[in-house]
Amino acid sequence: MIMKVFIYNADGLTIPVEVKPGLPFRFHCEEEEWGKAVVIEGVVKHTNEEEFTKILEETVEENPDFAKIREIAVRNLIFEGKVNGREVLLPVESLEDFSRRLLNEVLILKS
Repeated sequence: MIMKVFIYNADGLTIPVEVKPGLPFRFHCEEEEWGKAVVIEGVVKHTNEEEFTKILEETVEENPDFAKIREIAVRNLIFEGKVNGREVLLPVESLEDFSRRLLNEVLILKS
């Protein structure tokens, strides 16, 4: 099943990609499109909440601009691979889960 996901802190960016969890993929975006060229190679895989939280906290420690992702409720996807040749483990959120989280924030604000 193909999923749309966000990979957080891929060379400082949030990158939306389509993946099949568990299968390797390669994604390349041009500098003109994202402000810098980014090549992502690896796999999005399912994990447990403990591992996800560890990777999320390491990501926020490395780049505090991503502190907002601590609000992710469904903590079961990570990216393992390379971003611009650098080995990384990064938190991932499905577009569906992101949409639910965003909708919940909007509903809370309206209450």
